[in-house]
Amino acid sequence: MNKRCLIMAGGTGGHVFPGLAVAKALAARGWDIQWLGTAQRMEAEVVPANGIPIHFIPAKGLRGKGTVAKLVGVMALAQGLFCARGVISKLRPDVVIGFGGYASGPGGLAAWTKGIPLIIHEQNAAAGMTNRLLSRIAKKVLVGFADAKSQFSHAPERCVAVGNPVRKDIVNVPAKVKTHQPLRMLIVGGSLGSRPLNEIVPAACYNLNDLSVWHQTGKGNRPTVKEAWQGSACNVKITEFIDDMAEAYTWADVVICRAGALTVAEVAAAGVAAMFVPLPHAVDDHQTKNAMSLVKQDAAVLVEQSELPARLEKIVASWIAQPEVCLAMSQRAKACAVTDATHNVVSQCEALVGAVE
Repeated sequence: MNKRCLIMAGGTGGHVFPGLAVAKALAARGWDIQWLGTAQRMEAEVVPANGIPIHFIPAKGLRGKGTVAKLVGVMALAQGLFCARGVISKLRPDVVIGFGGYASGPGGLAAWTKGIPLIIHEQNAAAGMTNRLLSRIAKKVLVGFADAKSQFSHAPERCVAVGNPVRKDIVNVPAKVKTHQPLRMLIVGGSLGSRPLNEIVPAACYNLNDLSVWHQTGKGNRPTVKEAWQGSACNVKITEFIDDMAEAYTWADVVICRAGALTVAEVAAAGVAAMFVPLPHAVDDHQTKNAMSLVKQDAAVLVEQSELPARLEKIVASWIAQPEVCLAMSQRAKACAVTDATHNVVSQCEALVGAVE
């Protein structure tokens, strides 16, 4: 009988896409894959679209909200735990893997109460509250950034740095051997876009020559961004979405983006020079800590959002004048990449349940 894995991930692409990468790798090895999530978040559409059965439970966040909201969240946690126990009793998985999101808390607790081995994967350099709690009961604690291991010092023998799973097409982006003329700059703000990037980058780079720009604006933002670039000295391509990020990373000499864990992992895997602009006020400033994994290796630069209007034009102008700097950063980023992260997670999963061939 095939082994069965229940994956818990939801809310954002940073949780869902690493889970999908592992799900597909396990399925290719004969595993039956099931998913636990919430009906209101992106997993409700993305997971079924990838042919994976999904089971919904009620779940809400608990952190950083008022007393009433927290009480509602605790009640939802109890309800979610009850529902998750029902799903696990029905599916009887051999292992449960949590990648984060609202369903991971009650789902992880349910797995523990049912005696099912639990693995958690923390993508960020600053561990989230749910994973810090679940690490007490998990059989394995996997981290995307080696620096995160120190946050699980209570479980050193169970904590393993495995990297962050990235899609194969991005891992397979060829290493950069030269830059382009004009220099190619990719701006990525995510599916919803980033208003600060959409406003600041066109204003700062408007008069720069020898620069080609691909600006991903997010849903509904293209007209405003198109107007901001109108008449610019740059050659500009504007799209709301980018369906093929591997193509975009292959095209680019440098990317300006936020510093979510998945983005940092993709930038390294693709080997693209990056300017990270961490999201201000992110929980535990985790985006800055994510970015520093490459910045410390001179494989990227970090600019605080508050400093971006004053610094951006000068930095980009220096890259245009010295494109070899971008090329060197690209090569160092590629050297920092953990390209076998998906395999590492699969190996930990199979070893735990005795499914190693």
